[in-house]
Amino acid sequence: MNIKRQRGINLVWVSILSMCVAAAGMATLYTIRYGHLPFQETLSRWQSSGKVIGNELKKATNMGDLHAPGLANEEGPPPVTVQTGVRRCLIDGKTVISNTECTDQNPTTKLMKLHDTQGFVHPKPAQAEESGSSDPDTDVRRKMIDKIIDKSGH
Repeated sequence: MNIKRQRGINLVWVSILSMCVAAAGMATLYTIRYGHLPFQETLSRWQSSGKVIGNELKKATNMGDLHAPGLANEEGPPPVTVQTGVRRCLIDGKTVISNTECTDQNPTTKLMKLHDTQGFVHPKPAQAEESGSSDPDTDVRRKMIDKIIDKSGH
């Protein structure tokens, strides 16, 4: 009797593929709901803590620069704020919004003012009327609640 082996992927690889598809779906749904992945926040926290540790090492060892020799020590462009604004220009027929790529030499460069907003704001609750009149339904409910409390106490 000659046994033929089945061809194709085995059950282990099917389960690994299913886990990868499920992880990608979960990441997509999380991104759609919150607009970002938690890994980005964790990575930025680790990077900022690394900078703090590096600064503490510089202070403790009295060494000025911990970078390798020959490498430029650039901190990057200054951050964009509401006061400074951001530049907009055309590069290769495409609109680009960037302070680093839109230089003063480009004739299409324009400064855009930024406006600080609060984003989505929850509606404020309606102000209750300050007059002494109240809804008769709430008065009846309060009386019924008081009766039930009195009966349960005896």
